[in-house]
Amino acid sequence: MTVIDTLIERNADAAQAHRALGNLPRLNLCIVTCPDPRVDPAHVFGLNPGDAAVVRAAAGRVSPIVIQQLAFLSATGADYGQTPGSVELVLMTHTNCGIENFTSLDRRGALAAFLGCGEDELDARAVTDPREAVRVDVSLLADNPLIPASVAVTGVVYDVESGLVEVIERRAPLRSS
Repeated sequence: MTVIDTLIERNADAAQAHRALGNLPRLNLCIVTCPDPRVDPAHVFGLNPGDAAVVRAAAGRVSPIVIQQLAFLSATGADYGQTPGSVELVLMTHTNCGIENFTSLDRRGALAAFLGCGEDELDARAVTDPREAVRVDVSLLADNPLIPASVAVTGVVYDVESGLVEVIERRAPLRSS
């Protein structure tokens, strides 16, 4: 049996319990996190389907594409009656992240391109320190006019060994309007 066969079989089981969900996250929550398989926000926070929108980006870092996705989600939410800026945004980095492997000289260019900065700016982006990375990314969001000023942003670090989440910074609202 192939992986896809297993997935289709699991889907048939899951579809039996399926229920239709609304277009907006029930908890007015959006989580930006890493695609690392150890970092599943549903498991980490005990979420149910439909509770949150989830944006996956390498290391859970704010990059130009993440900004675009958040702006798109905000516009889509507004189309469905959500008040702009009413969503709680959680930035979740994690310990023992593979992004640290991209700090070598031969990969710095790719990492800088992903983060939307120059190679000379990588140290300031705190690539190897998940706690400082959260602080840097909260500030990047606060400086970006595409992100509503009234949104609440909480930056957390998930410890892959203990399973615990540590709150690093919270801004509610993100910035004064």
